[in-house]
Amino acid sequence: MYINSLTRSFIMAVITAKKEISSKSFSRWFLGHLLANPLNLVLIFVGTSVSILIRMLIPVFLGQALDQAIIDQQNLRTNNEQLVILRDFVFLIFFLGILRFIVGIVTSIANEWLSWTSQKRIREEFFNSIQNKPLKFHDSVRTGELMALATNDLSQVGGLISPGFSMMADVFISITIAAFLVLTLLNAPQLLIMSIPFFIVYLWTIFSYNKKMAPISHTFMRKWSAIATAVQDNITGAEVVRAFAEESYERKKFMEYVLDFRDTWYKRQILQARYFPTLILFATTGTAVLVGSVLILRGELTIGTLIGFTGILFTLIGPTYIISFAVMLYNGGLAGARRIYTMEMKEIGEDVSENNSSSIGNIQGKIVFKNVSFQYPASKGPILDNISFSVAPGQMIAIVGPTGSGKSSLTKLLLRLYDYSGEILIDDVNIQKFPLESLRKSIGLIEQDIYLFPRSIRKNIAFGARDADEAKIIQAAKLAQAHEFITEFPKGYDSYVGEGGSQLSGGQRQRVALARTFLTDPRILILDDSTSSVDSKTEEEIVKAINAVSQGRTTFIITHRLSQIRRADCVIVIKGNKIVAKGHHSKLISQSADYRRIFGKYAVLPPLENRETVENGGGT
Repeated sequence: MYINSLTRSFIMAVITAKKEISSKSFSRWFLGHLLANPLNLVLIFVGTSVSILIRMLIPVFLGQALDQAIIDQQNLRTNNEQLVILRDFVFLIFFLGILRFIVGIVTSIANEWLSWTSQKRIREEFFNSIQNKPLKFHDSVRTGELMALATNDLSQVGGLISPGFSMMADVFISITIAAFLVLTLLNAPQLLIMSIPFFIVYLWTIFSYNKKMAPISHTFMRKWSAIATAVQDNITGAEVVRAFAEESYERKKFMEYVLDFRDTWYKRQILQARYFPTLILFATTGTAVLVGSVLILRGELTIGTLIGFTGILFTLIGPTYIISFAVMLYNGGLAGARRIYTMEMKEIGEDVSENNSSSIGNIQGKIVFKNVSFQYPASKGPILDNISFSVAPGQMIAIVGPTGSGKSSLTKLLLRLYDYSGEILIDDVNIQKFPLESLRKSIGLIEQDIYLFPRSIRKNIAFGARDADEAKIIQAAKLAQAHEFITEFPKGYDSYVGEGGSQLSGGQRQRVALARTFLTDPRILILDDSTSSVDSKTEEEIVKAINAVSQGRTTFIITHRLSQIRRADCVIVIKGNKIVAKGHHSKLISQSADYRRIFGKYAVLPPLENRETVENGGGT
């Protein structure tokens, strides 16, 4: 009966919330996590029922003992006989107390285990969902909100399960058992009928309170997310805030979030303070005493029965006091669960579609782009329009062009970080037929904005090859010209790099990232302005390392440094989201006006020939 009531209340709360997701889907998802531990649920239900039954049996037995004592006095029983009855009653109460203590321990353990395992599953599911979300999702959702969901909202879900679940169970099971005992052991249908109107109002108050608390709890969770997001933004952008001396403005803005959260908290507390089921319970008890006294005078009820009934009502005082807290936990947990579910189910359009129909095998490195076009969701027009070119295995391709022309986007498509129109082939096989993990492990990417995890240098280098031994890690670091500065740190390769590599200079971060890529031994290299943060001497050393590593590998370099472009087998010039020129540096510098505009201020250029190599998507 309780499970049915609880299920109905879940569905009722979801429907009244009017969320964009269907109540049936959310209920199935959430109840699925709870029902994944059926033994725990059974233990909690049985344990709670037994504990409540024992709690209510004590006043019933006390009333029966009182009636028996009155009868004994009337029958003139001896004191010894009465002492035996009293002894049996004391032993019974003692036994019930021990039994309730043991049952309470088992129920508490089952409750906490249900809460912990449910949180664990939801946390793992949420993390896996976020990991598998397309980049479009991460571009549109703030990190602070995700952090709040993974921490505070999930904790609220845990509070719903334990102790919220047992508290809610206590109320509904108590009412059910109370009615059962009044009809059976007490045999007092008059008192039960008298109590029905009060309990209808009692239950109406609970569900009315629940209905009002639901939207406030959801708002409460959103306000908390806003605070978490503000904190995350300020921590991430601490350097920018200080550089522009905007600390006071950020503090003021943060206090607005805090005050907004405080106002919502006040609303929740005021609503909780206005809750009054205990008044109804006391009114029920007072009426029961009045009606019971009349029935006793008429000889239709015994004193023991009235004491047993009022004792049962008094056992409901505890659950009645905590039901307001339980409803708050229930709605807070339900709001948190709904927000997590909504985020998991959020559809922003897949960047890519997984296809495991073909094994990637041993890549040779031949790459072909056929009429490839791409547009970001927020952009008004295509970033790349009808791009076509081909690369032979082992070639080095330099990609140049003005800012925003789509150079980096072109290489991201090769990694299938986003979907596109047209075809991209590796070794004459469409990359959409390759498993994503195998494809991406075969391509090494080093971007201009390097991100290092807040771990040791060793763990950062070995990120893509966690099984690599010490010798391979050091070899990769030497190849990236990083070994020398790493060994200068007191802890060497075990040195902590800080958040995002904040403990390292820009050039050091670049070289650690290079070592990380070299260690994975990719067949295709993508270097996106990878020497932008180093001095000329370090650049020369890194370029030597790149030249050594790129031997036998297809390599894309996005750069405007002539020292690297001259070494490329082919240079692709992108302008206005199209390929406008293509060829070797020596050819383009004399034939392409667009190419010359890029480097005219850096070097003395030869005269421009009459013809220009311009290819709008043509092949090589």
